[in-house]
Amino acid sequence: MKIAILSTSKNLLLARTIERMGHEVALLNPLQCYMMISPNVKGFDKLYYGDQGDKPELIKRGDYEIVINRIGSHVDHSVNVLTFMTENLGIKTVVNPSGILTASDKGKTLQKLSVAGIPVPKTILCEVPVHVDWIVKTLGGDQVIIKTLRGSQGKTVAICDSKLSANSVLGFVYNAGLHVLIEEFIESGASDYRAWVIGGKVVNVMKRTSARKGDFKANLSAGGQGESATLSKEDEQLCINAASAIGLQGMCAVDLLKDTKEGKSYIIECNSNGGEKIIDVTGINHWEHLVRYCEVLTGKKTDKSSIPNPGARSTNRAELMERRRIIRMDEAEAASLEAEHQVRREYLAELAR
Repeated sequence: MKIAILSTSKNLLLARTIERMGHEVALLNPLQCYMMISPNVKGFDKLYYGDQGDKPELIKRGDYEIVINRIGSHVDHSVNVLTFMTENLGIKTVVNPSGILTASDKGKTLQKLSVAGIPVPKTILCEVPVHVDWIVKTLGGDQVIIKTLRGSQGKTVAICDSKLSANSVLGFVYNAGLHVLIEEFIESGASDYRAWVIGGKVVNVMKRTSARKGDFKANLSAGGQGESATLSKEDEQLCINAASAIGLQGMCAVDLLKDTKEGKSYIIECNSNGGEKIIDVTGINHWEHLVRYCEVLTGKKTDKSSIPNPGARSTNRAELMERRRIIRMDEAEAASLEAEHQVRREYLAELAR
């Protein structure tokens, strides 16, 4: 089976997992793709790829049987490329492209989940938050959480512990032109759960807990600590339903919060491009589950796999250390690319002035 990874970073662990399971893999950077829309009524739309030479290379319909999305930045253009590959070229995909767009917007995600009857924290979406006292009161008290609609790794999340601080923060985000949602604060012991759903099944779970006293963020990227965990059947089904509700039942990293006072579970976020640190924490390489799912979708199973029991928890120290090294390389490269993209954005903004 020929698998394409659509991503701006190398995704070394995923690529090596695909190869170890007996398949071919290629990385396609969506920023280096050219979509040509044909005027011919019979189609003939074409996709070109490359950043070197006099012209890009043509990607043919049969070059890849399925594409795996690992879209983290430049979401709109990248989703357009993924949609072109699936609809115009007929290449199978792991997830619905529209689901990626939904997951990239926390407000849209919560709306979809609510319509599907999935419990989420009480939330207010607004463009001009002038009724701050009413917002805080409606959300149940003095503490509220403010999140930008787009953002990851807990970098654009703040807690306000009074009406005064909420007024100040909301005033700032409005004047800065940021789009936010305001969410009720749920006492969870500064912890939550990250569950990976692949092919409609929960295949990897970790519990995340804030490492700093007084901090409410449990993200590992924000200094949180992770440990392997299990969920109840009810919470597993909640995560599966959440992934399905936004069109990401093929692959989705779902964040679940448990109220320590009432014991109720809430879905707080769905991610189409979840990080790999959970693999390091649990010892379970869920990419093996993903490759098996791709085999099911394409009917292209191989007997050449060098992985005897795909998806099992690894106890081999050398293998775990190698995974950790590769994950660190992926993280470093992703950070470097984001810094490069930021410099480019600033340069283009300066030219536009």
